[in-house]
Amino acid sequence: MYPNSQDCKWTIRAPVGFIIQVTFLDFDIEEAQNCMYDSLSINNGETVSKFCGITAKGLSFNSAANVMIITFGSDFSIQKKGFSATYNIVAVSLRNQKVAIPQNQSSGVVTISSKVSVPSLTQLTVCFEATETNSSEGNWRAFSYQTSNRDLLSFGKDTHGHVLSVLGVPCILDPALLSHGGKEFFTESFQQLCIIWNNRSEQVFVSTKNNYQAVSCPDAKDLTIPGNGNLTLGSYLTGTVPLQGDIYNFRLWDFAMDSSTVANLSCEDKGNIINWENDFWNIPSWARKAESNLSCGTSLPTTPSTEPTTCEKLAGVCQGTNIPQ
Repeated sequence: MYPNSQDCKWTIRAPVGFIIQVTFLDFDIEEAQNCMYDSLSINNGETVSKFCGITAKGLSFNSAANVMIITFGSDFSIQKKGFSATYNIVAVSLRNQKVAIPQNQSSGVVTISSKVSVPSLTQLTVCFEATETNSSEGNWRAFSYQTSNRDLLSFGKDTHGHVLSVLGVPCILDPALLSHGGKEFFTESFQQLCIIWNNRSEQVFVSTKNNYQAVSCPDAKDLTIPGNGNLTLGSYLTGTVPLQGDIYNFRLWDFAMDSSTVANLSCEDKGNIINWENDFWNIPSWARKAESNLSCGTSLPTTPSTEPTTCEKLAGVCQGTNIPQ
């Protein structure tokens, strides 16, 4: 039973890029017309909803942004059981999510949004982070840009090594990626990679976390990549499979950055063609994975105490993130 004459308030805050989802496991508050006696109110940042009786039992409510305020008040008579609730912090920004590359089309495909228009490209910079959770001896692709099943631009690995393909012309990047004599650039931990191509040059430039290096690719000179194609994470063309791993912070620019610009890229530098934001992508919900240590993400707070807190224990003024019962 909750006490009489209570006036309680809880403010729940999440990092920017997350929302709060509150679920009422139990709910029993004195019922009256317009909840005029005892009531619980939820301010989700846009609207305020008031509840009493048993109406909220089993229901979940989301905040509009990263703050939710819950208030509870009781009058001088009639006590009920009260309520118990749990809350989760849910990532809504891609900056707080990595994406698992679908391994077959039946489970969904990660593609750019139909709102995104890719122009014809004579130069580009593409940057992303990726993991490889299961090394494959076959041909894989981390991403591919296509029209009518024609591979216009892709990055992956085949029998020759790690390859940037421009209109079918392979540019072998191993000299810049495998400086330590390994066979795989990507590992189970995220590796950063930027690739810079300019059709006026006979070289492709590769930037990793600690290295900026040119590799020769004269056959890619003077090529123009057609526009209005579709970019997909992974590849589903015959003879290739998607990279088995995750991708994060994929960005594409329609110009070739120099070494200084690439070295000074920050999380706030947005790709002017494709950026790591929800509006740029179509992603199956199962493929999104929130993680607390992503390079451009917001760290999650420590897990709050689940010990029940009552207004009575806090002298009638409840401030914080614990939910009463």
